[in-house]
Amino acid sequence: MRAIINNWLRRGTPTAARRLLGLAAGARGWMALGVLLSLLVTATYVGQGVLVATSLIRIFDGEAWARIIPLLVGGVALLVVRAALLWSTELVAVTTGVAIKAQLRRRLYEWLFVLGPGYTAGLRTGTVQATVVDGVERLETYFSKFIVQLIAAVVGSAAILTGMVIVDPLIGVVLAGSAVAICTTPLIARRLQAERSAWFWDTWRRLGSGYLDALQGMTTLKAFDASDERGRELAQRSRDFYHASIRFVSVANLRTGAMGLLSAGGVALAVGMGAIRLSTGALTAFQLLLVLLLAREAFRPLEDLQKAYHSAYPALSAARGVFRLLDATPVVADPPTGATAPDGPTGATSPDGRGTPRTSTGGSITLDRVTFGYDTTKPAVLDDVSLRIEAGETVALVGRSGAGKSTVAALLLRFFDPRSGRVLLGDDDVRDVALTDLRHHIALVSQDTYLFHGTVRDNLALGAPDASQAAIDAAARAAGADEFIDRLPHGYHTVVGERGLTLSGGERQRIAIARALLKDAPILILDEATSSIDAANEAGIQAALDRLAAGRTTLVIAHRQSSVRAADRIVVLERGRVSAAGTHDELLTASPDYARLVA
Repeated sequence: MRAIINNWLRRGTPTAARRLLGLAAGARGWMALGVLLSLLVTATYVGQGVLVATSLIRIFDGEAWARIIPLLVGGVALLVVRAALLWSTELVAVTTGVAIKAQLRRRLYEWLFVLGPGYTAGLRTGTVQATVVDGVERLETYFSKFIVQLIAAVVGSAAILTGMVIVDPLIGVVLAGSAVAICTTPLIARRLQAERSAWFWDTWRRLGSGYLDALQGMTTLKAFDASDERGRELAQRSRDFYHASIRFVSVANLRTGAMGLLSAGGVALAVGMGAIRLSTGALTAFQLLLVLLLAREAFRPLEDLQKAYHSAYPALSAARGVFRLLDATPVVADPPTGATAPDGPTGATSPDGRGTPRTSTGGSITLDRVTFGYDTTKPAVLDDVSLRIEAGETVALVGRSGAGKSTVAALLLRFFDPRSGRVLLGDDDVRDVALTDLRHHIALVSQDTYLFHGTVRDNLALGAPDASQAAIDAAARAAGADEFIDRLPHGYHTVVGERGLTLSGGERQRIAIARALLKDAPILILDEATSSIDAANEAGIQAALDRLAAGRTTLVIAHRQSSVRAADRIVVLERGRVSAAGTHDELLTASPDYARLVA
């Protein structure tokens, strides 16, 4: 059975089906077992039919019950065997689905991390969630039920129809014709369903995205008294999904009705022909009983296939989202292998023997005539920007909102690559540095501190998962976070909740600082790290940031004057260009842009 699946995968299927089966590479053994069990179930129906037909003939012939009872016992035994096989089939189907879902979700999440913020920034969270969660759920039935039943139906029905041809060629041909007609109905219906199915799945993704947006923005909706309007929008989307579902199901029911009519009509025609041929002597009573009992069984696998197809068809639409994600091209990628690490031995190789990407530990940062924009149809966010930050130097980047300050941080972390120019870490272009190594050497404290659902300790050790408790304690003390952590119900093992909303903004910010301290990276980016902190906490957090920046190459992105005055240099960005650079006092007199910002 496994060979059948693999051969069908290589040759006989359309591109979309081949790609779908390619996602099941780790579970084909389970699928093959499912096919075998389904064929055994069909065999029990056939065996039961033969035993019943034989028993009836012997009863009609007046034979002794001693010759009839064993046949009846055999039929009952087949019932018990079939029950066990059906239970096993369901168990194997569930196991197959779980294995495929786990493997596919792992693959999707790994690829999402490769795509990074440069890809996800342009998508709605709900859309990605619908693909990774709901889309994968839809694919389960396709693999665990439909593909298995497809192979079992083809083999099982073909075997029974071959037996019918042997019993009576004419009746066998009639049944085979009905079977072919049944098999063509999904192909005809598929044309009608294709557009409705795509609309159904797109509507579902929009509905899920809307609900997730509403849940995440519940506070804002209530604060602006906009919840009723958003509720009406979601109600309209729900109605759209309702209509999409009805249109999809209406076509599916037409297909189901057509297949039922062809199945019942084929059996009735075969039995009627058998009765006529019995009256003419062309068919024996035993052969007629076989036709009566087995003609129905010839169509049973096809009807089971129709049910599986009905539940699995939405998977084809869900698969579009999965393939769209898997086919997405990363905005940035690791450099080609084969470069030599400047600090390590030459000729270092990766496990595949092709070499390793360049690594770097340089502490200086250089932007060399960098131009970048998120949208090629709009003006560049950064336009021919040149800037150098020496190792150990603290440089503040200031400017109005939209001037490109945070974009510089995104380019340093290589979430994006510049359209032109170079970003250097030490003497190395960041495009020649392994992404893991690059980000290992940079610590970030941002305006919006993201804490994951988990304990305080888990969030502190995010960048240093192997850190000891002593190191975590030291980082928390240096960040001024130890006092409030000690007050939490379970200290470091307190669960902070989704996005850390059980903590205040200042507490979240101190955890972010401690997290950066624990990472102990040579380069530090402070992106509006105190903008959401009240004046009472600002002094303490600024002191913790100063301790964090000591001895590190630091880029400070800020609006607040208190955050930038102590920098070695201040660089002013205006409309994507460097308009001035110098100390606070120098810029107050030399730069109208800076003076306006301070004012």
